[in-house]
Amino acid sequence: MVGVAVGAEPAPREDVDEVLRLHGGRSISPKRRAGDARRSAGAARVALALLAALLATLAALGCAARARPRPADATLRELAAAEAALRRRDYDAARAGYTRAATAAPDPTSEAHARRELADFHLLLDERAEAAGELARVTALAPRDARAWHDLGIVRHALGDVDGAAHALGQARALAPADPRPRVALAALLWQRGDRAGAAREYRALLELELPPGLRGKVEWALAELARATPP
Repeated sequence: MVGVAVGAEPAPREDVDEVLRLHGGRSISPKRRAGDARRSAGAARVALALLAALLATLAALGCAARARPRPADATLRELAAAEAALRRRDYDAARAGYTRAATAAPDPTSEAHARRELADFHLLLDERAEAAGELARVTALAPRDARAWHDLGIVRHALGDVDGAAHALGQARALAPADPRPRVALAALLWQRGDRAGAAREYRALLELELPPGLRGKVEWALAELARATPP
């Protein structure tokens, strides 16, 4: 949203707090999970902790910038006005501005860009269902946008739509096979829902990519954990 250069793929925004917020609304603590079934709670806690750590590593590394078509000047002006309203904390004006930029966009490239910004605005206000709707529209307008599919998967998971999340993350993985982020998120999702074989498959595929030592070590740790006997 604010501070992202037009024409470049933004670096991933998921730090630890962001990932945990999108996966459950607040940081995950052992006390909050105490009433859950022991096995599912342990799997969820381990998977999400690993997801947070891996995505934090990826965020620190950043992503190579990729050129994107430039949105229309009129759309960029509408978005700039919406961002200015957001900085003033005039949320009604910001909402109206982002919505106007999306609905009045003169071409699919401009509309996809504006709807991504509108989705970010919804996430800022914790309006996850609305954000998922906008990201779904982005993927319809730009079906080869791997980042939009990835973000849609994360938000759908936060809404409890596990199948929809898995589909979106699978699309992101297929579109960007050399990008670790979709595989990291998909592996954590599969682990959380008890598909240890599927999670291990994604982690093994990650090891085929060029990874920095820190990230590779976390993936190897995950595979070692998954190889252990399933707890009773």
